[in-house]
Amino acid sequence: MGYSDDLCLHKKNTNSRARYVRALKLRRYSKRTIKSYVDRMYDLARYYMRAPSELSRDELQAYLYHLAYERNLSASTCNVAINALRLYYQLIEGIPRDQLMLLLPRPRSGWLLPEVLSTQEVERLIANAPQPHHRTFLMLVYGTGMRLAEATNLRARHIDSDRMQIRVEAGKGNKDRYTVLSPALLTELRAHWKRHGCSDWLFPSKNGYGPACTATGQYAYKTAAKRAGITKKGGIHLLRHSFATHLLEGGMNLAVIQRLLGHADLHTTARYLHVSNKGLENWCSPLDLIELHIPPGMEGAPE
Repeated sequence: MGYSDDLCLHKKNTNSRARYVRALKLRRYSKRTIKSYVDRMYDLARYYMRAPSELSRDELQAYLYHLAYERNLSASTCNVAINALRLYYQLIEGIPRDQLMLLLPRPRSGWLLPEVLSTQEVERLIANAPQPHHRTFLMLVYGTGMRLAEATNLRARHIDSDRMQIRVEAGKGNKDRYTVLSPALLTELRAHWKRHGCSDWLFPSKNGYGPACTATGQYAYKTAAKRAGITKKGGIHLLRHSFATHLLEGGMNLAVIQRLLGHADLHTTARYLHVSNKGLENWCSPLDLIELHIPPGMEGAPE
């Protein structure tokens, strides 16, 4: 699976790595998550040049401090490391979960609102795709709200044109779900299929074996965004944010959007309420309700 060759940098501890991977597999963690967690444990062992089983609690907390304040990693990246450490020490070293919650606390993070493209920006973005298959890919992500890795793994059997749905298999958390398939997207996918002679994967790798890498999708977005003059940060994930926000502004129920996005918690989906301008179209600021009187002679006063 391409995991780090030696989790603990010591021959006698390769068994710990194998047990950790096996425990994660039994709990149905995705390949991507397993690799991420194993890599975090490898980074911990490399930082101290000792096996994780030999580290003290103070050393574990010092490592988290190193990630957050010396390497200045984001709260979300630190949380991945915390998840990896908590699971390892619970499943492999037998430390009770409640103790690990106190020993390895999560960093507090602010409420970050996602950037969102306007419908006009989405139109410009798609129109400026470097190649036809890039255009199709951008339309797929925006039209379905799929994550980048989910979109690259799309196969012909996932398309249900009778029910106008797309099946997303093994999404985040290794969960399946269905999302919408618009008539415009179905037409584009059919044209893409004929144009490229696809047989299984809709976006195959260059050698034809397996799906394209996620870097291809990011390239399509960044190139099109540059051509379209779009400077908002966030990469192709902005299309997923835009999908959710535009559905909300169109009147779709928040719980339905949660299901389409594959969010486990409605609280995660609710952040789009803070981004949407629904209900604000016909409102004006209180500033527009007052009549300003600027004293004569002051800059900005009427002549």
